[in-house]
Parts: sequence; C-alpha cells; structure tokens
Amino acid sequence: MENTLAQRLIQLREKNNFSQSFVARQIGVTPALISAYEKLERKPSLEKLIALADIYHVSTDYLLGRTYQDDSSKIINVEHLSDKQIRILRDLIETMKQN
Repeated sequence: MENTLAQRLIQLREKNNFSQSFVARQIGVTPALISAYEKLERKPSLEKLIALADIYHVSTDYLLGRTYQDDSSKIINVEHLSDKQIRILRDLIETMKQN
C-alpha cells in the first residue's frame, strides 16, 4: 500500500504538471517532505493525506490504493454552495445523464 501511495503521488503530481515545491506550498510543508513521501521515506499524516487528495481532486482511498480508479471526473466541489444549489446541481446532472 505504501508503494502505491508513493507511485500515485508522483503520477498525480506529474499529470497536473505540479512541482514538488508547488505541492508543498499548497499543503504547508517543505519540498523535501514531498520528496520523502514520494520516496517512501516518510508517510503523510492524515491531515496532509486529505490535503493531498484535495489538491489532486481524488479520494484518500485512491491515494492509498484502496480503489483503482482516479475518480476526479466525478468530484464536484460544492463547499460554498447552499443545500438548494446542491439539489439544483444534482437535478441538472441527472437530466444531462438522461439526454
């Protein structure tokens, strides 16, 4: 599982054309720590694992190798939307699926 985490962190960073420095700034660590995650020298804390999943728009399960598909196409950030707006989005998505 650790090897999967390291491989997926590298894959996702390269897929998004992110440098280790950029990722480090986004989650509040040093580039050296990102490198250590990718080399299996260190494991991210739960907080940092969640932050990594957030910047790559994947689930923590995907990072940990518990799922095999990058579900980024299924993730929509609704953090600042009201319940009503979220319902409207769900209805719209369902309508689009039917057409």
